[in-house]
Amino acid sequence: MGIIIRQSVKSVVITYLGIGFGILNTLWLLPAILTEEQIGLYRTIINVAVLFSIFASLGTGNIPNRFFPYFKDIKNAHNGFLFFILTVGMTGFVIFMVLYLNLKFLFVNAFIKNAPALVNYFYLIIPFTLIILLITIFESYNTIQQNPVVPTFTRELLTRIFAAISLILFFFLRFEFKWFINLLVGFYGVTLCTLIFYTFSQNYLFLKPHTGVFKSPHLKSILVFSASILVGTGSATIINNIDGLMLSSYKGLKDAGIYSIAFFIATFIEIPKKSLSQVLIPLVSEANMKNDRKQLEMLYKKSSITQLIIGGLIFILVWFNIENIFKIIPHGNVYAKGIWVVFFIGLGKIFDMTTGINQEIVGTSKYYKIDIAFYPFLGLVVIGANMLFIPIFGMTGAALATALSVFFINTVRFLSLLIVMKIQPFSLNTLKALLAFAIVFVINYFLPHIQNHFLLDSFFRSIIIGSIFIIIILTLKVSEDINILTQKLIKRFLPDYK
Repeated sequence: MGIIIRQSVKSVVITYLGIGFGILNTLWLLPAILTEEQIGLYRTIINVAVLFSIFASLGTGNIPNRFFPYFKDIKNAHNGFLFFILTVGMTGFVIFMVLYLNLKFLFVNAFIKNAPALVNYFYLIIPFTLIILLITIFESYNTIQQNPVVPTFTRELLTRIFAAISLILFFFLRFEFKWFINLLVGFYGVTLCTLIFYTFSQNYLFLKPHTGVFKSPHLKSILVFSASILVGTGSATIINNIDGLMLSSYKGLKDAGIYSIAFFIATFIEIPKKSLSQVLIPLVSEANMKNDRKQLEMLYKKSSITQLIIGGLIFILVWFNIENIFKIIPHGNVYAKGIWVVFFIGLGKIFDMTTGINQEIVGTSKYYKIDIAFYPFLGLVVIGANMLFIPIFGMTGAALATALSVFFINTVRFLSLLIVMKIQPFSLNTLKALLAFAIVFVINYFLPHIQNHFLLDSFFRSIIIGSIFIIIILTLKVSEDINILTQKLIKRFLPDYK
């Protein structure tokens, strides 16, 4: 248990360091060094490679989590498990490459009008896709060996450090932008080599051909699971990436670049959700295994109200200071065109958090196929919504389509859990929290701005609004957990306070 705790602490520290580098890169280095079109091209190339790698992987990134325990035997090279997932992954990549090269006209037709610069990187996307695919496999393989720290380091921190280095070198050396992209892809290759070397250093880089998995009675289950996961993760990746890609196709790379900056600002809202999810997944999984509906509903409700309060607080602080935030960003007047992107994506994040750990409950239960079955339909809805809204509303339309997709998938999960498990996340406390939000929205409307001092304005506005919101939440006893935590903090720092 001590090792697990240490690894968890290290992973959390690395994750938040990665967030820090993400903020540095996205809100300062990118807009300071690159043009909006270059940012759009940079983001779009990454999104395309990630999207293609998911389909090319044939679900191999998820196979270790489910089936590795059946083959774990280090003395027997884990029965060729790594060789198997690499074989499946490379088979998928070859299939992808053949289709990709033969369907080049579709790629060209999609981007040649409004994003012609992307077409110049058509062939570079092939090795980039392969690198990301292999990174995914080795991250998953190392994590399942109970060594999550290095995969977390490479995913959350190293790639962002390399991105910062690439940007700084591009700024000082002034080479062509295509070499910046080549350098970035090269650094992803270094990340892959780091994972492979670490796997070798831990003595489980078993690449010798082995037929153990191919002859296993579990092979059929693995292939069925892989196909199911491919449908689910593929559709989910489309949902998460299609907005930027379709925006590039319809409106061009400049709008895509502005959109990516605004989208990143909105993602601050969901940071607490990821941390809470990591804590609750083991509890949810155990409760599902025992079919303990009372425990599941308790976790469901507590996660909902906690995420609504914390995520909601971050949302109002971001939204009430949004104009000041754009003033901090280099060339902020240009990126401020994405202000409503922040609003709609933020609302989507809040709805996702308010519906609690529904994904974790469904995903660890015997009903996980409900999620997977619905994803393809949702993918079509998202594509249709983007096709409808982007030509009319531009980048705001892309954000609106994404927010609607979040609403739909969480509504389906909510209804599924309500019907099959008879549990739901809402209570009177949900209404109390919404009342607190309504009150601070009214107060903010009448709160004067400090003219010509946007940093002071943000500081005092955040202190006033945040304090009022927290006082209302504590007074109304919206969350028992938050009230208890507050009392413990008061006793620790103010022991004489009554």
